[in-house]
Amino acid sequence: MIKIGFIGTGGISAAHLRCLQKRRDVKIAGLCDVSRENALKRQKEFGGDVFSGIDEMLDRVKPDAVWICTPPSVRRAPLLACADRGIPAFCEKPVERSVASGRQIAAELRKRKAKVQIGYVFRSVPAAQATRKVISEDKIHLVHSFYTCPVSLTMGLPKWFYDKAKSGGALIDQATHNLDFLRYLFGEVSEARGTARNPVHKKKPGYTIDETLGLILTFRSGIVAAHTHTWVGDTWRNEMTFSGEKNFYRLNLNSGFMACEKPVKVTGKLAGGKVKKPVPGTASFQFQQDSRSIYDYQNELFLKQVATGNWKSNPSDYSDGLKTLELTHVCDRALAGGVVKVK
Repeated sequence: MIKIGFIGTGGISAAHLRCLQKRRDVKIAGLCDVSRENALKRQKEFGGDVFSGIDEMLDRVKPDAVWICTPPSVRRAPLLACADRGIPAFCEKPVERSVASGRQIAAELRKRKAKVQIGYVFRSVPAAQATRKVISEDKIHLVHSFYTCPVSLTMGLPKWFYDKAKSGGALIDQATHNLDFLRYLFGEVSEARGTARNPVHKKKPGYTIDETLGLILTFRSGIVAAHTHTWVGDTWRNEMTFSGEKNFYRLNLNSGFMACEKPVKVTGKLAGGKVKKPVPGTASFQFQQDSRSIYDYQNELFLKQVATGNWKSNPSDYSDGLKTLELTHVCDRALAGGVVKVK
């Protein structure tokens, strides 16, 4: 039985707790939050003892593993508290709000030889592995990544999410998933260009996020990728397409569906100014992962590492997660215009 604790019991914690509650090898033992109301709400649904202090929970519960689901600017204290006690930690993304703070934390974690997995969920899902395998047999030159949701229409997130200085907004808090996944597939970026607009709500104190944004990234390998993102879209969508020399690929990150399409074939030549009806592209390969929550996969992998002590399969350690944070900050500077080179 793996005894676990949570530091931070806000919105994202519930996604993990629901997955973990179903497992017979896990006991939810401790819930820590500065908001006792949040912690008690989670306790009612998932159990565990409630604490307001990190050290108190870790010392009294003595968990085998800890999930850190605090806001991005509240990472150092829980990470180092776990590292000092030799407790493996699963830390939600991004690793920090500040690059400078993230670099300091990375150095401190290395000194302690800390075991940390960062919550870049798409690295762990089966559709990602299938995509990585099938595109490795092709030469990809162009990528489009697309994320849309209505959170600036519904205004349903906690207030701090709409303050870019605190959350990072659509880019640093959310597009970080897509940018990280592109790094996972294609390596590092050499330069970024971007633009951003607010078509629905004007910026004002407390509401400083960008509602729509577009990025053009050039990878060191020469691949060109576009990422477009909106918080004023109709619903939640997260999709990618990859254009290769052999095939075209579609990936729906939310549903876990991937398709490899053969080129479209035209059945006739130009005749009288018309072209005979083309034969639609057909899928030469399709993959659909099962209907489990995407969080099941990363939590399962983390627990396996905790149980075995083998961290070689860690999909994203803190240092790798820091590289994604650095990239999102480069992209944020690019939104102001011009070209930003990546060191």
